[in-house]
Amino acid sequence: AHLIGQAPLRFRTAVLRNPVCNLATMVGATDIPDWCYVEAFGQGCQPYNSVPPPADLERMFEVSPAYHIDKVKVPTLFLLGAKDRRVPAVDPIQYARALRARNLEARVVMFPEDTHALSGVQTEYEGWLTIVGWLRRHIIVENELGDLVFDETEE
Repeated sequence: AHLIGQAPLRFRTAVLRNPVCNLATMVGATDIPDWCYVEAFGQGCQPYNSVPPPADLERMFEVSPAYHIDKVKVPTLFLLGAKDRRVPAVDPIQYARALRARNLEARVVMFPEDTHALSGVQTEYEGWLTIVGWLRRHIIVENELGDLVFDETEE
């Protein structure tokens, strides 16, 4: 999610698996709140406080992909585990809604029985099929020989 907001002209689409989109909203719901602090403030930062002060939440937002959402220009696929306690699904769902509000395509695929790893056999099967279909639709074309190739035309 960081790259499509910080380097928006370098990508034609994105596929995000349980992405961290907003540390400020994630810190109160994740099973790894200390990680949110390290991402925002670096190693050796203050230990997690169950009620982060507004200044901490502001810093977390400023280092989050959501901070750059107005720069995103590409269709985005989200693959989420409904039982993910590491990156609760509400975070990427909020990001996807914000993209849709800007008239960008954002598809959310929720795997109801999976966690952060998205490692269930059925999840992996459906996930990879979904990713291939998404990429075929957004960046892969058939050439004159019938081979599938990356579309290298500029948009």
